[in-house]
Amino acid sequence: MSASLHFIGMMSFVGLLFSCQLKEAERAITQTITTRQSDACDNPDADIHCCFANMPNLLTSVMNIPNSDAGAEKLIISGTIYKKDGKTPIPGVILYAYHTNTKGEYSKKGTEKGVQKWHGSHHGWCKTDANGKYRIETIRPASYPGNTTPAHIHAAVKLPDNPNPFYITDFMFKDDPLLPKAEQNRFSYQGGSGIVAVQKVNNVWIGKRDLVLN
Repeated sequence: MSASLHFIGMMSFVGLLFSCQLKEAERAITQTITTRQSDACDNPDADIHCCFANMPNLLTSVMNIPNSDAGAEKLIISGTIYKKDGKTPIPGVILYAYHTNTKGEYSKKGTEKGVQKWHGSHHGWCKTDANGKYRIETIRPASYPGNTTPAHIHAAVKLPDNPNPFYITDFMFKDDPLLPKAEQNRFSYQGGSGIVAVQKVNNVWIGKRDLVLN
């Protein structure tokens, strides 16, 4: 075979290889777009129902969010969810929560699905027991980097007799220097102000928050 024919053959092979790689890349991109389009929850502004789309089939009254952050401080918040009279506990309320890591970021493990791809790995669910009680075991989150927003835990609830879940006021911390005392009440929303007084007991931050739902 002449040198020119050999060169042409090599170029044809390279062209074919490049064409195959390009088509494979196009297929991968198309598949990603199709997957995201078919999963309406894979969106930072997804409907609130998406918060409950990927929860476990069996829930207890304890939400245990695994800690994988080096140097993180453990946080436990517990309380009771009441009806609007403030006296009658509500059993079977599903509580969803998510928050940042110790760097103030919504860190991900890569296994998250739906809206949790945006909420990050620090998320979880629990269901109030027969006495309306719940407990969150997690780490103390940090505020957003370079931001004056107080550290917080986002949360939403789903009542057993209401198909429409709703957000409640973020959990925030009374000792947070970014939360001026004069402004604590302006955060009040469903479930009360959300300000939790925490104290350290045996190296664990302990707090209590009762929620009264309208």
